[in-house]
Amino acid sequence: MADATSKMAGLGVVKQEKSTFDDATIVEVSPNWLYDPDSSWGNSVKLGARWSSNAPEHVALVLSHSSNTSGSGAAYVGLSGVEINIDGDIKSFSSGKPTNLDSSGYNSVSRTIYTESKNTVVIPYSLLERMVDSKDCRIRIHTSKGYEDARFTIERIPGGQGTAILSIREFIEKVDAVKEKG
Repeated sequence: MADATSKMAGLGVVKQEKSTFDDATIVEVSPNWLYDPDSSWGNSVKLGARWSSNAPEHVALVLSHSSNTSGSGAAYVGLSGVEINIDGDIKSFSSGKPTNLDSSGYNSVSRTIYTESKNTVVIPYSLLERMVDSKDCRIRIHTSKGYEDARFTIERIPGGQGTAILSIREFIEKVDAVKEKG
């Protein structure tokens, strides 16, 4: 189960809804933190997922980078693809579309504009299941600034904060329940 504090912050929240357009069942999990112990700064890109009953064999990985204009990092980052290394078996996927760049608001006290860069990469659903079940899954996220590596199978960062694998496990349970109902 993902951490309650993270969920209150909107990280790793799993939800299910019915599409008003085509009656598909949609299950999604909001992006949550990734971690790489070999990085001195940690990861800036978070990972979520979105699944539809109209395309049950695939899942969209949601890549998200949040920042602000007063921070030392880039306000916006292009997110173009991922490489997934499951126990030494490496697969590559591209987003196929431009990154959505958004500004969510302005804080007049700190004079800061909060920004979010978001994109999706479609992968086979069975691959996401393999990622969660593997002993060692690593992700390389390609950005306009180069790339960011993460160890997907690490469940907690120092300090105890849960990572994306915990919320994606919950996401898979929900998707599997929807699939069983047919």
